[in-house]
Formats: sequence, structure tokens, C-alpha cells
Amino acid sequence: MKRNKGKKKHSQRRIAALSFFIFITIALGTVVMLEFLDYRAGNYSLIFTKIIPLRRALAASDKFDREWTEALARRKVIFDFFRDREGIIHFKIAVDERHYLPLAKELHELVQKYRGLTQLSEVQGMKGQTVFLYQVRFDKKLTHIILLTRKLLKVADIAKVDTAAAVQKKVRAYKIPRLAFIIDDIGYAEFMAEQLHDLGIPLTAAVIPSAPFARSEAEKIHKFGLEVIIHLPMQPKNPANHCPRDQFVRLDSSPAEIQALLQNARETIPYARGLNNHMGSLITSDRSAMGRVLELVKKAGLFFVDSKTAYESIAFDLARKMDIQTIGRDVFLDDEQNYVYSSSQIKRLLEIARKNGQALAIGHPFESTLAALRNAIPWLKQQKVEIVFVSQLLD
Repeated sequence: MKRNKGKKKHSQRRIAALSFFIFITIALGTVVMLEFLDYRAGNYSLIFTKIIPLRRALAASDKFDREWTEALARRKVIFDFFRDREGIIHFKIAVDERHYLPLAKELHELVQKYRGLTQLSEVQGMKGQTVFLYQVRFDKKLTHIILLTRKLLKVADIAKVDTAAAVQKKVRAYKIPRLAFIIDDIGYAEFMAEQLHDLGIPLTAAVIPSAPFARSEAEKIHKFGLEVIIHLPMQPKNPANHCPRDQFVRLDSSPAEIQALLQNARETIPYARGLNNHMGSLITSDRSAMGRVLELVKKAGLFFVDSKTAYESIAFDLARKMDIQTIGRDVFLDDEQNYVYSSSQIKRLLEIARKNGQALAIGHPFESTLAALRNAIPWLKQQKVEIVFVSQLLD
């Protein structure tokens, strides 16, 4: 009788353990699936962005989009673009009649190259110009709407074409707004240096010293000719954030502790000429704590970038008073982690640069952020602006 009861209890324990294992497996599978769906949608994913970084294969529509914007830039065609909430990319382009046919031909060839379909859905004649509406589909899905305006040239206009380039050179020589981009949180994933290099612009990478790939990614970024700075962790206002003393500047950190953090960071990232704050809403709002940090920054001969993670930050003003080369962030590219928001922030950055002569954006290595930046580069090059390293904007 006792033996039967023992077998029954043992069987119950096995069933309970098996049920628990099945429950955990289903739960983990659900989490992984949801994370992967976020990743495929271009949103931030802890698993597939930080822990198991994947390099997404570009779809045919993305390959076409990249080559099409490069073609427009190569032909020096002025254009604008945006992506709507359904993911359709809209291009607005205007060319004179001499350049319309070559451009239209290249459009058709690029679509055919990636096995898409082009449909000329609307033609509207207007005074002095004709407007063509092209719809581009890949895998039977509408991906691009291209509004192409062909302007008719008069004889007098043709005579003036040769002088237009000289006028544009004079305008550019007068004043060219400058933009800089910092990508934060480098060092948590491999192969990020290659992705930043592939963007093909001067870029500043902010590397977290304690991140597992900090040293190797910093070395590759430096080898690629990009700029490297230290992304120094500082205590935020939210008490829920874990801030280990051996990684973060804390409100009560002594000068010796801050010096040790800086020394370790410079040994890990020896090419860094400056630093910006990672988090740090509490530290950058406290004059005493920020003063201790900046004294050592000045002693090390580094410049300082105020990420402005707090509205009340006094870090930029204090650095100026201490005669430290400094600048403050103007725009965050990815407060919202989606392509549409990041694209709109890039356009906002351009508006600030035109108003103030220069502007600085900070973003993170999210797929949506990098995609928005990659697609905006040909357009930015049309806007008569110069993209530079952050060190070239210092006050």
C-alpha cells in the first residue's frame, strides 16, 4: 500500500515538473516570437538587437529604395521624401525636360532589376510643366509612390543653365549649415562598426566602456576613420535604475572614483577625444557632482557633449564657464523607436541647422534609426548642408 502511494506521489511530481516545463517553454517561445515580430517591424528588440544581434537581409523594395536615392543624388536631382503610416515611401521630384527621360529610364531599370512592377497611373499637364505619378510594387505590394514633375525649358532658361552652377557655388561659399550625428550605446553588439561605416558619412560613435564589445568595436570604428567618444554612464533621477558604482558616476562619487572610471574608459577606448553622458539626468542637473566630473574631463584634455537627458541640465553651461570645449544635443532621433519618427527628427535637425548654422543629433543603433538615417543621406546631400564629426561643432 505504501509502495503504491509512493509511486502515485512520484507520478504527480513528474506531471507537475512536466507541466511547469511546458509552461516555461510556451512562455519563452511567446516572448521570442513577439521580440522577433518587433525586430521585423523595425522596432527595438532586446533579444535580436542587444543579445543576439541579427543583420537583416534587405528586401527587394529596400534595395530598390537605396539605389534609387543614390541615383537621384548622383544625378544631382533635388527631391523630398517621407514614409506614411502604411509604410509606403513617397518621393517628390522635379527635373527639367532634358533630364526627365534618362531619369524615367533609370527608374524602370531599377524596378525591373529587383523584379518589381512600375505603373504610370496619372499624367497631368499644367502650365509650363507635366506631372507624372508612378506607382512601384514589389511582391504585388505598393511600396513607393513617385511624383515626378517635368518642367519645360524656354530658350532664355537654357541660356541661363550654365550660370546657375556658379550662382549655387557663391551661395554655398557664403554659409553652409553643418550637421553632426552621434550614435550612442555602442559596444553591446558586434558588427555595429561595419553598419556605421556603411552609412558613408562622418559619424561619431559613443562607446560604453563596460559593454562586452567596447574595445573591439571602438578599434574597428577608429580604423574605419570615424570618430570615437566615451559614453560615460551617470546616475539618472529614476531610483529604479541599477547604477553599479564601478560603472556609473553617482551623486556621491568621489573625485578618486570618477578618476578611476575615466582612466578605465580611456584604457578601453584609447582613441576617444571626448565624452558624453549615458543617462545622467541626476548628475547633469547637480552643479557639485557635474563640477567634479568636468574638472577631471578638463584635466584629461577631453571635450564634453551634453546629451541633455534632463531639461534642467546645467552641464553645457558649466563646461563653457570652465573653458572646456563643449556642445549640447539639439535633437534625439529615436525617443520613439520607429522609422517615421526618426525621419521627421532628421528633417527637424535640418531646420535647426539652417536657423542656427549647426545642429547635433543623438540616436541609438536601432534598425529603424539606422534605416531612416541611411535613406535620408542622399536627400541631406541635396540640401546644401555639410555633415561633420561632432568635434567640428565644438564651442
